[in-house]
Amino acid sequence: MSEHSAPRSGGVRTITASIGEALVSARGLQKSFGDRQVMKNVDFDMLMGDITVIIGKSGSGKSTLLRALAGLTDPDEGRIMFDGEIVFENQQRTPVWKEVDSYVGMIFQSYTLWPHMDVAKNLTLAPRKKLGLSEEEAMERAKKSLAEVGMSEHLHSRPSQLSGGERQRAAIARALMMEPKLLLCDEITSALDPPVAAEVLGVLQRLKEDEGIAVALVTHDMAFASKAADRLVFFHEGEIAVNTTPREAFNQTDHPELKKFVDAVRF
Repeated sequence: MSEHSAPRSGGVRTITASIGEALVSARGLQKSFGDRQVMKNVDFDMLMGDITVIIGKSGSGKSTLLRALAGLTDPDEGRIMFDGEIVFENQQRTPVWKEVDSYVGMIFQSYTLWPHMDVAKNLTLAPRKKLGLSEEEAMERAKKSLAEVGMSEHLHSRPSQLSGGERQRAAIARALMMEPKLLLCDEITSALDPPVAAEVLGVLQRLKEDEGIAVALVTHDMAFASKAADRLVFFHEGEIAVNTTPREAFNQTDHPELKKFVDAVRF
C-alpha cells in the first residue's frame, strides 16, 4: 500500500475489505429521469484490487451507475453496500455513508480543476477541510500524490499551463489526496490523443497494482479493457447485459449488441 496511507480522523471508519473481497455491492438499482428509465434492476459488485471497465452506448446507464456509487445521484430503488455496510436503502443514504464517502473518488472527463488555483491548492483544499489535515500535512501528501502520477514538477503550475493529459493526471492526484479505496472514472480519456490516453490509463493500472484500490472506468478504449481490466461490464438499455472477463466478452460472447458495440469502437 501507499506510504501515505494513514488512519483517518473525524470519525471516518477504517475499511476492512482486503484484496479480492467485495468493496461495493449494489442490488436492484433503478433510476428514471422523467419517463426514461436509465437503470433497470442493476446488480453490480466491485472487488478490492480490481479494475472494472464499463462500456455501452450513450444513455445506457453506465454513467448513472457511477454517479449513484459516488453519492452524486440517488437511485429510485435498490440497495448499495460499501465494505459490508448499507450506505443506501429505502431511497436515502444511511448515516454510514457520511463515514465512508471520502473513500470514494470520482474523476470526470472535464478535469474539474479550479482554474484560479495552482495544482497544490487544487489538491490540498478538500483534505484540509474534510480530513482536518494541516497545511504542512496536506502539502506533503500533495507532493506524494503528484509523484504517483508523474507530475512532481507541476506542484505550483496553474491548470491553464498544463496539457490535457497533465490536467487529467492532476485530477487523479487530487482524488488520491483523500486516499480513496474506490476510484470512479467517467470517460476521462475521451478528449485525449491515444498516446496521452494510454499514459493516463497506465497511471490507473499502476494505482490498482500498487494501492490495491478498486477502479471502475467508463471508456471506449477497448485496448485498455482487453489488457488491464479484470472485469468488463456491458450496459444495454439500462441493464447489465454482460459481466465477465474481457477475454470472454471479446472472444466468446453470443450477445449481438455487445459484438456490434465492440466492432464499432475497436478500430
